[in-house]
Amino acid sequence: MSLFDGARARTLRLEARIGIDDLAVAAGISPNTVRYAESGIHQPRPRVANAIAKALGVTLAELAPCGPPLTLRDVRRRLGLTQAQMAARIGVVRQMVSQVERGVTGVRSPSTWAAAYRLTPSQWSSAQKASRDLVRRKVAAQTHRRRRQQQRGTTA
Repeated sequence: MSLFDGARARTLRLEARIGIDDLAVAAGISPNTVRYAESGIHQPRPRVANAIAKALGVTLAELAPCGPPLTLRDVRRRLGLTQAQMAARIGVVRQMVSQVERGVTGVRSPSTWAAAYRLTPSQWSSAQKASRDLVRRKVAAQTHRRRRQQQRGTTA
């Protein structure tokens, strides 16, 4: 499952003029679970995400869209946290968060990092891979541009 888009779920709920308590009853979950899912505090389990989607009358794909995978930076920003705040949550320095989000370094305790980003370990691994792949693509594009500039300079 892709990352659940809590803001989208909240928008759909408000557009349908459904209260949190009513959505919770329709989905068979607690009101706090709805609040947490909408706020991004927790990524809901697939069963809960499906129940919310069904209660809102939409497909799960509308609440957990398949698109470009989210990077760790995207996830952190959705939580409304800075790198320094994330570092404090994990118990590391800010530079470590920066390096991990850029895919420069790995981590010893993925489950600790996943919990801090409010992801399952599997979701965290996917977001970490997306972060690393994004940086690799950027570096490859820069290298390609430099080579083309150098070739133009030697042929001119």
